[in-house]
Amino acid sequence: MNILEGEIEFKNASFAYDEKVILKNINLKIPKGITIGITGPIGSGKSTLINLIPRLLELKQGSLTIDGREIKTIPLEVLRRNIGYVPQETFLFSESLKENIIYGLERFDEAKLRRAVSISALDDEIERFSQGYKTPVGERGVTLSGGQKQRTALSRAIIREPKILILDDAFSSVDVHTEEKILEQLRKFRKRRTCILVAHRISTIHDADLIVVLKDGEIVEQGTHKELVVKRGIYANMCHQQRLQEELEKTV
Repeated sequence: MNILEGEIEFKNASFAYDEKVILKNINLKIPKGITIGITGPIGSGKSTLINLIPRLLELKQGSLTIDGREIKTIPLEVLRRNIGYVPQETFLFSESLKENIIYGLERFDEAKLRRAVSISALDDEIERFSQGYKTPVGERGVTLSGGQKQRTALSRAIIREPKILILDDAFSSVDVHTEEKILEQLRKFRKRRTCILVAHRISTIHDADLIVVLKDGEIVEQGTHKELVVKRGIYANMCHQQRLQEELEKTV
């Protein structure tokens, strides 16, 4: 088995750091090929949940399957080859932009490189760099802005054409206009791929096929954007607060 289909299922999954419980009895099925948004207050367990999928953390209680197979029975190399993952903290090497994007690939073609960069809305900026793709990013990407770092990491994930794409607050340093441009491009790319978007910003996840709300390590709400707004729960309150914030910013 070299290629995963991308169906993910958590059953009675719980996780704790030392004795502190982070996730409690998570039951969640993510059908292959859908886009799911995960949101919730800070410290609700969002990053912990998704870090279990590429086995950056190991599930000790409950089960996690991909395509019906227990995750620990899938060779780690196969699992991670099928996952594109952009974490909150972007790590870049002290190499060129191009080397950072193609890192770890045995072979690639220029067309795929340019497509990945275009989807990430980094293409115009690369054209403006005097050295283009050869631009050195410096230690940990010091020469790039926060948004440029995130989009470089996104390009790195996209060029691999993974069956499962996980973005953990990957647009937090990107302005709303650029985020809209990226999301529009991603809508085409994510077809027939399982896409997991973790975000606090509602605009990132509002058109997901399924939205899950976590609080204190538990799933407290799930449904589409419209369904959750009608429920007038945590998600609806987040929407309201963010709209107020946007209106306030317009008046400043």
